[in-house]
Amino acid sequence: MQYLAIDVGGTTTKYGLVSATGVLSQQGEQPTMRASLADFMASLTGLIRLHKAHVAGIGLALPGVIDSQQGLVKASATLPFLEGLVLGTQLTTAADLTVPILIENDGNAAALAEHWRGNLAGTMNSAMVVLGTGVGASLFLNGQLYHGSHYVAGEPSFMVTNGLNPITREQTAAGLSAVATINAMADALGVHEEPIGQRVFQALTDNTSEAAVILRTFTRGVAAMIYNMQTVLDLEKVIIGGGISAQPWVIKEIRDGIEAYQQVTSLSARTIRLPVVEPAKYRNAANLIGAVAPLVVRG
Repeated sequence: MQYLAIDVGGTTTKYGLVSATGVLSQQGEQPTMRASLADFMASLTGLIRLHKAHVAGIGLALPGVIDSQQGLVKASATLPFLEGLVLGTQLTTAADLTVPILIENDGNAAALAEHWRGNLAGTMNSAMVVLGTGVGASLFLNGQLYHGSHYVAGEPSFMVTNGLNPITREQTAAGLSAVATINAMADALGVHEEPIGQRVFQALTDNTSEAAVILRTFTRGVAAMIYNMQTVLDLEKVIIGGGISAQPWVIKEIRDGIEAYQQVTSLSARTIRLPVVEPAKYRNAANLIGAVAPLVVRG
């Protein structure tokens, strides 16, 4: 039994078949049609029609705020013409589907892959934090993906980390950008050859250097965000996604930072239990595998 997984990005739409055991095959990609709703629907419907007779269900990962229960796109900065559209119903009608289709936020899809077959498998209360241009998170509470009352749970970049006046953006976690951090480290190290991220960490040997200080500022900010989540949610595990998560130095710095916050007072040290922190298992394939994970689990 196989499922069609589709990951709609701002530039490229990736797709593939996923087995009931999470094996991804027959991958491909096509441009994301962004000129109009008609173009977008025609492109996506054509892709679905090619595979619908051979799959037991279809999973679609999209950027934006998604009501996965209704298949409704509530907000999308990348594809604004989808806002307010019950996309699941529209695609079912347009492609004449007789199999179920699931629409999910792309970040949540990646976390669902981890919870199904990755490094969150078997956890009841856990989270995935993705570090990229910004920072995002997905939460699993009592074994279920938690969407929140308005389908915007897992937006830690809006978290206030400093309550001093005046109130500004700098007092939130909005500035936690792995991409900006890598670029700043590259400038400090004089690294300008691709792949920048890999070469930056190859050159990072002194933990007191300017580049190391830049990295520590970033990882301490991430650690503060995760620690704040932990004080409220009491998670058993947090996994880190994004390209920077492949660097052991980064994971260690985040762990050290969380522990440092726990030790701020003797009461917090006795009360707060720290989550296991480790990198995510899946990388480029996460959105595709996770897009269909709920369909497979439901059977």
